[in-house]
Amino acid sequence: MSPTADPAALSNVKPDVKPPATAPASKPAVTPPPVPRDSTAEALAILEGRTPPQSQSQSQTAAANAVSTESGNFVLQVASYGSDNDAQARRDMLKSQGVSNAFVETANVNGKPTFRLRVGPFDSRTAAQAAQARLRTLGYANGFITTQ
Repeated sequence: MSPTADPAALSNVKPDVKPPATAPASKPAVTPPPVPRDSTAEALAILEGRTPPQSQSQSQTAAANAVSTESGNFVLQVASYGSDNDAQARRDMLKSQGVSNAFVETANVNGKPTFRLRVGPFDSRTAAQAAQARLRTLGYANGFITTQ
């Protein structure tokens, strides 16, 4: 005699079914770390009067600068001289070192003529700072950024 299954016992048996897999919770977008900028190449291009090459992070920085109040006509004042000849000679030396946008600006300080050796203009403070770093490598450590 073969055992027969009790229909009541079979109704309590549940098939071995796994619950449907749920999609993993979406992870928040991770911003990659900024790509290091080659400020030397950027500064050299700026000082030579060329447009510096832009990486993706530089493009994003440029876009941020465009909406920033930090954009405008920035210049570097490299030095100040009491003689036009001294200022022009130093400007010529900078030009021979590849700084094509160096110029001399005349001003009166306390009633005396002063000849300011400047480099620029630059569209953003960031570009002026890159050029300032490059000028430091050329021995001009006391320059400062100003606006025209």
